Formats: sequence, structure tokens, C-alpha cells
Amino acid sequence: MKPDPEPWYSTSLNLWQLAGVLVASWTLTKTLTEGWRRTVGRRRHVTTRLRKIAPGVRHDYVESLLGEPKWQSTMHCTRLASNGESDEADAGKRKVELTVRTWLLSKLCYLVTWCEDDLVVMYGITTTSWWFRPWVRVHETRIRLGKSTFAVLADSAVMHRAWVGNRRFGYFEEHYFGNVGGYRSWYVGVNDFGYNAFPVADDWFDVADLSHTRLLPDPRDGYRVSAPINTVVVSGIALYEEVQDGTFFGISLGVDQDLVRLSDPEYHVLDSRIGRAHRRIRAWRWDRNYRRWEKKQRPRQVQRPAAWAALPAACSALVLAFSLAAILLTFLGAGFRCWMCA
Repeated sequence: MKPDPEPWYSTSLNLWQLAGVLVASWTLTKTLTEGWRRTVGRRRHVTTRLRKIAPGVRHDYVESLLGEPKWQSTMHCTRLASNGESDEADAGKRKVELTVRTWLLSKLCYLVTWCEDDLVVMYGITTTSWWFRPWVRVHETRIRLGKSTFAVLADSAVMHRAWVGNRRFGYFEEHYFGNVGGYRSWYVGVNDFGYNAFPVADDWFDVADLSHTRLLPDPRDGYRVSAPINTVVVSGIALYEEVQDGTFFGISLGVDQDLVRLSDPEYHVLDSRIGRAHRRIRAWRWDRNYRRWEKKQRPRQVQRPAAWAALPAACSALVLAFSLAAILLTFLGAGFRCWMCA
């Protein structure tokens, strides 16, 4: 009787083979997950991390979610005086230092946090890509960054500020809802470094305003209807004098263009092909945006095409032709009836 042949596979447990399979599976899983986060799923990954941030959380918690910030600076503010204190008394003691940290998240948006004693006082999100337009709740109203206009929000802003210069521009308005809103303040606006940013015109400002930051009612209503929101800043109870008088953000609601733009490839000191390509793209975008802005500044009579300019004359000629045809048909009808009667 012949013995059974040896199988081509081994049924005995080989710990080294099992360890190799586990390591390969873990490596493959990590590679696919990291690749998904860096490509197709990066928008969802960034949105999931941003949902976990709120005023009052620790800076270490934010850093554990997003890593170390790329930019960091400080600013000084003055706390509001209590009821028992005068505005001039103990002004030095009411001075506080805030740490401003900025993250660039997957080249989709910028996150800025203002921290006092490593606690997040407020944070802001500025979208810089058409691919990242998250939905944001402003109390009970849902807006989409980069797409929704100010008109979707009720015009109940506590204050609004606008500015325009040779290179920088911006606009924001504050919305506050008291206890039902968690005593938070929402600052929604247009950042000149964000996606789909539209500037205000210089002749829209109220000349009676000495600070030159308030717009006239009619131009502001038109701007609220047409301009998309690309930046939102959420604040807790920030009892600072600069927040009350509207000078806290300076000329940038959210990310500061002058701070972050120097790290772009077109500003690199060491020259490279990608840097030259970025400079060409930047020049093309600037020229395109300038042409669009120049076209919007022209009078409506100049903007109309030549065919539209000849439209009134064509309409007059058409009306005259129809009138002559009606008169001719009337005479022909009368002559026909006379011929039939005869």
C-alpha cells in the first residue's frame, strides 16, 4: 500500500510567515489610507478635523489634530474695563498678549487661531480653492464658503467694515445671537487672499464716516447680493476693546496675505521650474482678474455690445414696417370688399 503524497502546501503554522503577512497588510493599509487623505479624500479629511475645533479648546488639542502651525505671531489687546474700573485706570494690567497661529491645510484653506494662555479665543477659516466649499452654520442659517452671498443672512449685522487700497481689500460683518447662539459672534466676510474674492469700490464709502470703513446703504445692499463669502471667524466671549471698535482684524479677516504669500513657490529665493510656472500662472490670474474688474467698473452704456447699441433703431424700423404693412392690408381689404359688392 502506497502512502499518500506530500501536499504542495504546508498546513503547519509558521510564525514568521504570519508576521510577514501582518506587516505587509498593515503597510498596505497605511499606504492606501495616507494616499486617500492626500488625494481624493483630503477635502473630507480636512473637514472632519475642522469640525472638532471650537472656541475654548486648548491649543495642544488643535495641534494634535492638524500638526504644528506653519506661521506664528503675537498681538497685544486691551481687556474691557469692568463696571468698577475706569477706562484709564490700570490700563497696563488690562493688556494681554494673544498668539496668532496659521495653518495651511492641504492647499485647500487656511485656519487661523487666536489664543490667550493657550486657549483658543476665536478661530477663522478661509477657503482658497473651488474644491473646498464647506457648509458652515451661522446660528440657524447654512452658508457655503466661496459660493453663498451675504444676502442669505439677515441684514442684522452688529457692525460692518470695509477697506480698499492699491493692493489689499476686504469686507466683513458681525452677527451675534445672544444666548441662543451660545454667546458666540460670527464674522463673515471677504478675504483678498481667499477664493472668489470681489473688492468694493472706492466711491461706495460713506464720506461722513471719519474712519472710512462704512459703506453707503445702496452700494452695500448691492454688494451683499453679489459678493460670495469666503471667510468665517467664530469667536467666543472675546472681551477686548479692539473687538468692540472693529480694529481687531486690521485689514485681513482671517489669514493675512502679507504673512503667508512669501512661502508660495513664486516667491522662492532659489529658482526652479515650478517657481517659474507658478509666477506665470499668477501673472495670468492677475491679468484676468484685472480685466474682469475693469469691465465691471465701466458704465453700462460702454459695456453693451455694438449689436445692442443698434437694437433701438432696429426696433423702430420693425415697428414702422409693421405699421406700413397694416395700412397696406387695410386698403387691400377695403378694395376687395368694394369689388365683391360690385
